[in-house]
Amino acid sequence: MNNMLENSGFTHLRILALGALLLFSAGASAQQPDSQQAKPQSKEAQQAPKKNGKKAKKSDPKADENPKPGQASTPSPAKNISDAWSELLQDTIPKLPAGQTVGVAQNAVEKRAGGDFLDHFFYETRTEYSRTNTYFSGQPTATGVINAAPTGSFNPSGIPDPADFQPSANEMYSFMNWGTRGWLSPRINTSFSFRYHSDLTHVDQGAPAQDFTNTFTGNRLYELMSGYVEINGLPTDGILAGTSLRVGRQDVYGAELATLDGASFTAIRRKYSFAIFGGRRFTYFSDPVQRAMGGANFTYRISDDSSFEYDGLLYIKGSQVFTYRRRMPRFLFNTHLKMIGGYPIDYVANGIWTPADGKTTVSLGFTQKITDKDFFYDYTNNATDLDPHNPLFRLNLGPLSPYSQVVVEARRSFTRRINLGGGVWIRRLTESKNQGPFDTSFQDYRLDAQFFPVRDIKTFFEYHERDSDRLSPFPSTTFDDITAAGETRIQDFTLELGRDFEKGRISLRGGGYYRLMNFQDRFLFLNHLHNDGLLGRVQFKVDQRTRMFFDYSLDSDFFAFAPSIRNAQILRLGMDWKY
Repeated sequence: MNNMLENSGFTHLRILALGALLLFSAGASAQQPDSQQAKPQSKEAQQAPKKNGKKAKKSDPKADENPKPGQASTPSPAKNISDAWSELLQDTIPKLPAGQTVGVAQNAVEKRAGGDFLDHFFYETRTEYSRTNTYFSGQPTATGVINAAPTGSFNPSGIPDPADFQPSANEMYSFMNWGTRGWLSPRINTSFSFRYHSDLTHVDQGAPAQDFTNTFTGNRLYELMSGYVEINGLPTDGILAGTSLRVGRQDVYGAELATLDGASFTAIRRKYSFAIFGGRRFTYFSDPVQRAMGGANFTYRISDDSSFEYDGLLYIKGSQVFTYRRRMPRFLFNTHLKMIGGYPIDYVANGIWTPADGKTTVSLGFTQKITDKDFFYDYTNNATDLDPHNPLFRLNLGPLSPYSQVVVEARRSFTRRINLGGGVWIRRLTESKNQGPFDTSFQDYRLDAQFFPVRDIKTFFEYHERDSDRLSPFPSTTFDDITAAGETRIQDFTLELGRDFEKGRISLRGGGYYRLMNFQDRFLFLNHLHNDGLLGRVQFKVDQRTRMFFDYSLDSDFFAFAPSIRNAQILRLGMDWKY
């Protein structure tokens, strides 16, 4: 047994020795010069003189390091086994330039045109649901209509018509505005506005909740209010820089509000700017014979503090406005003259003064209506309407009589918590005999106060009074003479409280009003009529894009208008959202 162990141990020793020898041989072979190089000379041969008898020169180290072709190289000193292994493994893995890493090759991402649509898209909407509840007093209306079923025979109590006493109605309203800014091209913008209004439940003809929506088929209204493409010039576009071309349904502001399907071109320069527009008038409420309209606006900057502007619109008659604006230290002034069809209509001058401390603002205004060559409503009254649903001339209340009007308004911040404001409007007809039910001399007074008693609580109070200088209704020349009919005094008292919570995320508003009125006509003087109401609003900010709101109003009625109605309430629930 001992002999076997000895033989086994000896065998292991031999194997280890053989492995060490192989490792040493590999390291030594790694240091051997290439087989094509000449072997080094012996020490005696290096010291021996050359064959031609000349002494051997001192060896040059540089020459030894870089031998000429065919010349033997001097061997380097012996290296240890770790150096041999290092040299053996050199250049087996290719080196990468600094800063580069090894990675899998990726295919180039192909960017499609318009792939960033959401970065250029915007969308805003308001949607609300409203419910109207009307509570009746049980008395007949001012025209003798009663809430009773028709029997086919004479009813001494009044005219039966239960449709006039419908107690409730439900509506849905939505307004949307969407478009793009710089999508596909930084020059292109688009914008579209759409309005939807519909009754959710049937509304009887003659009911208190009936409105203009019920004149359309299905008791609903769809309106594409605007829809256009705008092409803007970039600063690098040379002569086109600062220009804009808008094509589609649009509103153009100038001498009048022009709503058209057409095109407008605007150019802005350092000293002047102008806009020209033209197209076809569009409307959802009539069918006018005259459709073509056009115009131009032009502004010239006289200096850094003053400018002159001309606005013109051509539709049946020409409307023109000439405006001059001037900015002075702590004072702004503007004046304009309006003409229609070559007749001067209005002259207006306004000024706003603000002192250096910025706590006070005073506004002054003067208006002189020169002639009555315009109409009470707007310039579209001159159009001929072919719509069979509008057989009468729409809202033809007659021309406004010439008058003079002075307006003074002021506001002052006394402390961080108290703001006071007020104003006086005084109008005098040039000829008092030309007054009408909607056109009379008057004095209008208004006083309001804003008070912030503590943080996040707001208080608002306003008193308003309007006194109309109407002529005596006696004697009346005809039975239907309403020249002197109308209000003679109106007084309003309004109070509103508000509170914000969670840094404005939740907002509460509540308040009410009380109104006193005096009326006259050719038969009666009605004094100290009154009505009142309550208002409330809750608004909740869900996130940066979404707001929810709830409105409530309750209004009482009075004998002068509809004695059958005791009061009415409206509940409105809605949401504002934008992207």
